[in-house]
Amino acid sequence: MAEGLYPKSREVPRFALMAEADVREVGGGSNRLHMRISEISAHGCYVDTLNPLPLSTIVQLYIDHNGVKCTLPGKVIYIHSGFGMGVMFGEMPADQRAILDGWLAQLGAKTSE
Repeated sequence: MAEGLYPKSREVPRFALMAEADVREVGGGSNRLHMRISEISAHGCYVDTLNPLPLSTIVQLYIDHNGVKCTLPGKVIYIHSGFGMGVMFGEMPADQRAILDGWLAQLGAKTSE
């Protein structure tokens, strides 16, 4: 059962994505935790981790997918203890949004084939 409130229906498509990520808690020191992204959308992603960060934690995600790197701000909006956490993206620079949009376009094209 999810801990924290989040909408059941999604506003935008979510896609399966296996990508490596370093996650850093903003204001919580310089520690980067190595994790994996398993799902992504235009609004957020799901981060696989045995030890999710607390609800409402502000994070910086450093995602590497097929050699392309993207840095995205986010906030933990729900957790599944022992499994992972949902992160909602914050406002991001245009160049990082373009990278994310490119990944989503590729993933969307794969699912429509």
